[in-house]
Amino acid sequence: MDRRRCHRSRRRFLQTAAGGLALLAGCADLGQTDDEPDRDPAQVGSNPDVNADADNDVTIGWPTADVTVVDFETAPLTAVVTGSVRTEDGLGATLDFDSPATASSPATLSGVIANHRNYEQTFDPTRLVVLNDPAASRSSGDATDTAYLVPTAEHPLAETVVPSSRDDDGRWRVDTVHGDWYPETLTLEPEQRLECEYHLLGHHERVSQPIEAGRYEFGAQDRGFAIAVWPTDAPGPDGDSQFSGTDVPALPESVDEEGAEPADLSWYHEATPETPVYLEPDQEAVTAPARIEFNLVNHSDEYLSGNPHQWRLSKLVAGEWYRIAPDITPDPLSWVAPGTVTTSTLDLYDGRPIDRDRSRTVGYLGGGRYAYSVGYSVDGETHAALFDLDAPPLAVEPEPDATVDDTGNGTAADRVVRLPNYEDARRPATVTITRVDSHSPSDADASTDTDTDTGTTDADTDTDIGIDIDAHLIPEQLPRRRFRSFRNTLPLFDDDSIDRVVLETDRGTALGWFGYEEATRTVSYKEAVFEVAGALESD
Repeated sequence: MDRRRCHRSRRRFLQTAAGGLALLAGCADLGQTDDEPDRDPAQVGSNPDVNADADNDVTIGWPTADVTVVDFETAPLTAVVTGSVRTEDGLGATLDFDSPATASSPATLSGVIANHRNYEQTFDPTRLVVLNDPAASRSSGDATDTAYLVPTAEHPLAETVVPSSRDDDGRWRVDTVHGDWYPETLTLEPEQRLECEYHLLGHHERVSQPIEAGRYEFGAQDRGFAIAVWPTDAPGPDGDSQFSGTDVPALPESVDEEGAEPADLSWYHEATPETPVYLEPDQEAVTAPARIEFNLVNHSDEYLSGNPHQWRLSKLVAGEWYRIAPDITPDPLSWVAPGTVTTSTLDLYDGRPIDRDRSRTVGYLGGGRYAYSVGYSVDGETHAALFDLDAPPLAVEPEPDATVDDTGNGTAADRVVRLPNYEDARRPATVTITRVDSHSPSDADASTDTDTDTGTTDADTDTDIGIDIDAHLIPEQLPRRRFRSFRNTLPLFDDDSIDRVVLETDRGTALGWFGYEEATRTVSYKEAVFEVAGALESD
């Protein structure tokens, strides 16, 4: 290659974060009421993201070191180091590229070995990974052979200067791994720091693969380093999505305030080998119950910044996306370094969900097409992936502990539903839902803008009946906490003789969907239109 690139990526990240994220704090709870404690989330079919650090290789807070991305001159490869080592007793190691592999020198890395305590420490050097004897990788991904971190003559702890040479393809390899590279014990004075230098070299046996695309891991996954390597001119996915060529509308969270189609919505099925950042599912068609792993791959030279909890599951119905989960979105700031592949797991159920460790769990899902998106980006783009779920149509019923009473009024059949929180509510309230007329969701304005926090939509007009619709609802939304009032009322209208349902509950359940204010809105559900009025009970 005729170019050499060493990018210090932290500066761009800080500019992006300061300009667009200045300061994500607190918690956006879309369904918390003011009268009741948290309920079992499975009861209402929406599991909040209880695992704060489900994404691996993601750090909460600000980057603490520069990251250098290099392009090798001996092969069309780009590489970066991720990770660090910090022991409980205050020993630490960092590692970063200084220069790429060239015709005259292997790829060179610099490291720092440090004692962060104010007292002397003697320890086994292998605890710091980069002082293993030898420092050999465990390969993963497409990498099938071992890489070595070999101390150079400038390394202050090296007991052996290990020779290297280029093979017939011009790749650098270590000549031998024999000998003692480092001492058996190491003593560091209080707060002492040692600057070290390494070469990244391929396996000494010429029949083995040289350094190639993949991840070379040094040490354990949660305490060590990984050197990520990818094709310079083809950092994107090398497989075809089953949705290639599929056109779908923009996700609500990626539409701007004027409702314009975004230029920065990045779908996996539209990614090409030249796409540096993409969200790749391990499956694109599953049968409930199912688990899908999504890998957010950052093969760019920029940090991705954002909220690790800002994931979204949406369902496509009649050309419109409906947000399904999560209900609760805490707002920390975190970042994804260049070369990092961060994984999130989604467990899907067609009935009551089962909480899984290190997973995002969503229950009460019917079959259909869904989209999963995450909250990391360079310049505000949304990364998303489609998948199809095979499951029976969802049948929604009121909560088991809801009390339903018939109260015929002589002209129309009414029902009154009382939730357990009504009796002890500090501010009891009601939701009155009245059938207005029949309506089909497919008649709705396809350009409707959906609010990602409430699930409501800007009012559009059903031209058949001349009524402004404030929100279109689907069955998969009703079991979620923020739609609790609808779960306990709208299913009762499956009985065509019912014209009105009154829900007795607390203020949070009744008015949360309205922004905690008394209001009247119009919604559509299952080819019918309803007027919804939320109000506090008078003293």
